[in-house]
Amino acid sequence: MIMKYFKMLIFFGRQLYKNSYMIRSMVIRDLRQRYVGSMLGIFWSVIHPLTQIMLYYFVFGVVLKMRLGPEYGETKFVFWLIGGLLPWMFFADIITRAPKAVIDQGNLVKKMVFPSEILPIVNIAAALINHILAIAILVVFLVASGQGISPKIYLMMPYLLLLIVFSLGISWLLSSLTVYLRDIGHIIGVIVNIWFYLTPVIYPQQQIPGSLLRFFRLNPMLHIIEGFRTALLGKTSVDITGLMYLLVAGIVILIAGAFTFRKLKPNFADVL
Repeated sequence: MIMKYFKMLIFFGRQLYKNSYMIRSMVIRDLRQRYVGSMLGIFWSVIHPLTQIMLYYFVFGVVLKMRLGPEYGETKFVFWLIGGLLPWMFFADIITRAPKAVIDQGNLVKKMVFPSEILPIVNIAAALINHILAIAILVVFLVASGQGISPKIYLMMPYLLLLIVFSLGISWLLSSLTVYLRDIGHIIGVIVNIWFYLTPVIYPQQQIPGSLLRFFRLNPMLHIIEGFRTALLGKTSVDITGLMYLLVAGIVILIAGAFTFRKLKPNFADVL
């Protein structure tokens, strides 16, 4: 059984390599379509997250005057907040677009032998470009403010990779199921909003009651958010247990998504 799943992942990996040129072309087209007719173009991908970040900072930092605990040293709340918001925005962008990844390209799926498994990957790649731009802006702010870059910045790569793996598994799952159940596209928006408040993005996990913390830690996004903050700010130590849990959860979700997509794919053209 394990070998079966392993071979399935190898198949998807080969499809990714085989269609790499097509993926690049579709990512470029996706980015152009997002900002077609706009004077500022791709700069809107920076303006939108910055606007939301400033709003959260005003509410929680200025109005509510939230401060961090001693475990974060002298870290300013705004940098702590942004360090958690950026990976969440990346994740939310992928997940909210995932349900329509296949049905929006119905003409391609119906009219030709098309590797539809790459469609969720296109969404992830486009979102990744925006995410990298936002991270670069944050690094500039950290340096300009005197906060500096953490020596643990290298930890961002494994956490980003695991976030992509986790998101891809969910994307394959949602995009394939939505072909048959169109309501998923509406439901997922509600789920993402609830998920946001169940993840310590705008509040420290230290404020979660001890009796509930073990249940909150089942949420893979908790470990991703904390991992990004450790990499960017360097004020907390790496949670090895959480990292291992994230690795296992990511692989399980990836396999579940790949298995579901491959099972449902043969009938996509008929349903669409």
